[in-house]
Amino acid sequence: MFDEPIMSREEVFLALRECEQQVAAVRARQVHLLRGLLRRDPDPGADELAGALDVSQHTARDLLEAARRTPERSQTIAKLESGSWSFDRVAAVAALVGVGADDATVAQADERDIAGIRRLRALQQRITRRTEHEAHSKRSVRSWASLDESVGFIHAELTGYDWRVVTKALEDRADLLPRDTQATAGQRRADALVALSQDWLSGGSDSSTTSRGGPVVTVIVDAALASATGAEAGVMVANGPRVGPETMDRIMCAGSVEVLVDTGPGVPLGVGPTTRVIPPKLRRFILGRDQGCTVDGCQSNYRLEVHHIVPRSQGGTNDPANLVTLCWWHHHVAIHGRGMRIDPTSPPHRRQLIPAGRSP
Repeated sequence: MFDEPIMSREEVFLALRECEQQVAAVRARQVHLLRGLLRRDPDPGADELAGALDVSQHTARDLLEAARRTPERSQTIAKLESGSWSFDRVAAVAALVGVGADDATVAQADERDIAGIRRLRALQQRITRRTEHEAHSKRSVRSWASLDESVGFIHAELTGYDWRVVTKALEDRADLLPRDTQATAGQRRADALVALSQDWLSGGSDSSTTSRGGPVVTVIVDAALASATGAEAGVMVANGPRVGPETMDRIMCAGSVEVLVDTGPGVPLGVGPTTRVIPPKLRRFILGRDQGCTVDGCQSNYRLEVHHIVPRSQGGTNDPANLVTLCWWHHHVAIHGRGMRIDPTSPPHRRQLIPAGRSP
C-alpha cells in the first residue's frame, strides 16, 4: 500500500510536507471540536484527552491550549486549516498568547521558527515571587546507580539562578583542567564535578593537600569470584558500587586502603590493616622530585598525584623508579578513565602516553 517509487531527497521532503499539511487540517478539526467542548466543560482534563486520543499528555495539552487561545475565525486557524502553518507552530503561538504577549509580539511568529517562538514566550513569561518559591521548593538532586552498579547517575532540578551558579562553577573548574579535544562539553563538566567533589573531601585543590594522600577506601573482595574473573567481578567498595580492575588500579594509587577478603557467605578470610598504598614520606619525595605533572607538555599543577607506572595489580612496586607525578586530569581521565598508560621508556620529565591496547 505504501510502496513508493524511488524519489530524490527534494521529492521526499515535498511529499512529507504534503502529509504534514493533511495532519494540520485534521488538527484544525480537532481544535474546532474541542472549542465546542470547552464551552460546555471549561476543564476537560489533559489526562482524559490523552487517553481518549492515545496521544502524549504534551500533545493533549497543546490541543487544549490551541482551542482556548485561538479564536474560531482567526488567521491562525485559517493557516492551520490550509496547512500553511503546522500544528506545532500553532501550539507555540497559542502558548505565546497564553502568557499575555501583545499583538505586535504575536505578529513576529511568522518571522521565526518554532524554537524562536518559544524563546519569545520565555521572554514574555512572568516570574512571580510565587513562581520562584515553587521552584525553590522543588529543588532536588537525585543520585542512583545502574542495576549492575557499573554506572552512577545524577539528576538535579534547581532554581534558574542556582543552576547558573553550579554551571558556572563546573565551567570554571573545567577550564583549569588540560584542554581535551576528545571530550564533549558534558564530559568536561562531569570531570569538573568529580574534581570539585574531591577538592571538598580532601580540603583543598593544591598539591600540598594531595601529598597527604587520598581518603581511606575499604575494598570488599569475594575471593572465589574475583579470582575466577581477574577481579572483573566480586570486588566492591564498602557502602558503594562494584568496581572493576581499572578502578582498583586507581584505588591502589590512592592514599589508604583496607581490604576485606570474603571466602564464603559472611566469612572473612582476612581483614587487612589500613595501610598507606604509598607511604607519606615516599609520596612527598616523588612530588618534590618531579615538581609537577611529568606528561610531556602538561603545565597543570592541579591535584598532583603519584601514579604507579606498572600497576600494583601487575606486579608494580613502590620503587621510586616505578612512581611518577601526574596532574589529576592525566591520572583520573587519561589513564584510569581512558585506559592509557605511561611509556616506561620515555624520559622522566617528558613522559609519553600510550593509547589503550597499543604497545610501546
